[in-house]
Amino acid sequence: DDSSPWGWKEVKHPSTQNFIPGPRLATALAVLPSKGKDTLAVLLGGWDPQIPGTGGVILEDVSVLNVETMEWSEPISMEEKGREATIPGGPTSRHVALPIRICDVEGAEKDLILLHNHRCQNFVQLLSMDSSENSENNLYAKWTLQSTKGECPSSRGLHCAAQIVSSTSNITKGVVIFGGAAKDGNMSNEVFFLDVHSWTWTKLDCAGKRDIDDSNNKNGEGIVRGMPSPRAGACLCPLDEYSVLLFGGAEPSEEGLRGLNDLWVLQVDVENGKGRWECLIPSETRNQSDSRPSGRNAATLTRIDPKGLLPKYLWEKALGDSFYILQGGWYPFLHTYDDVFVLRVSSSSS
Repeated sequence: DDSSPWGWKEVKHPSTQNFIPGPRLATALAVLPSKGKDTLAVLLGGWDPQIPGTGGVILEDVSVLNVETMEWSEPISMEEKGREATIPGGPTSRHVALPIRICDVEGAEKDLILLHNHRCQNFVQLLSMDSSENSENNLYAKWTLQSTKGECPSSRGLHCAAQIVSSTSNITKGVVIFGGAAKDGNMSNEVFFLDVHSWTWTKLDCAGKRDIDDSNNKNGEGIVRGMPSPRAGACLCPLDEYSVLLFGGAEPSEEGLRGLNDLWVLQVDVENGKGRWECLIPSETRNQSDSRPSGRNAATLTRIDPKGLLPKYLWEKALGDSFYILQGGWYPFLHTYDDVFVLRVSSSSS
């Protein structure tokens, strides 16, 4: 119904709810698909600023929201029965977590959450949720340290990640990781692909065209024009089984950190170890008449089913297109956003 209001609706927790996770920033949340069971949103770690000036505390907790009942719970560790599950290795923030679906050695499908943080060098952390041992309506969580091989990302945080899924089997082919910042603050625009069947990392060669005549280039090596600048806190989302979308982030500049609002698509060619960037919308200062979001990092970009969320006039003539919702974000040290934008990506001229 086009006349019906649409927007945010505050969720009221059940009166029986006796646990709600505390406030936090720089966290990660991943949603496990239901497959006949309740859909679970898993919240992992983050940073609680606490009292200003104290430095806050980095968290290691695991909290689960049952999307059907809107109730929070703390899953029990399968390794340490009777204790709540925590993130292996201790507190973490500025990390990435995303759902993946793989097949085990017997061909059975498994839904897991993959976590990658600054400690992951030759491994990633996998989280599975289980209620089969449940006698008191508790969830059980099991962490697995999955060894990896190949050229992996260096230690970093504030990077972004997205899975690439087979269009025929709905099985995850791999995970793309982009950008981020090292502990010393240096930012990256590197791209890595993790094959989740062989658990092999590949650093993709994404070099674009170079302007070797640029007068500002003191090294004479040319400036890469055909790829995103090094940045942190960007958004990365699946587009199809060969490509992902990148939006925004923050890059260093002479004036300090600068929020970006550019949009890129990355075509992934793992077999040849290459990636090809294409800029769909360049970054620029927002005009008052422009419907584009202003530059930002730390936003969320989520692919959606428009029929379930948006007014009909926005999608009825574009059912073959991809729709995303961009929410919130932060222009470093200047502004925090609470706005919402709808992004439509079409493969045609429409």
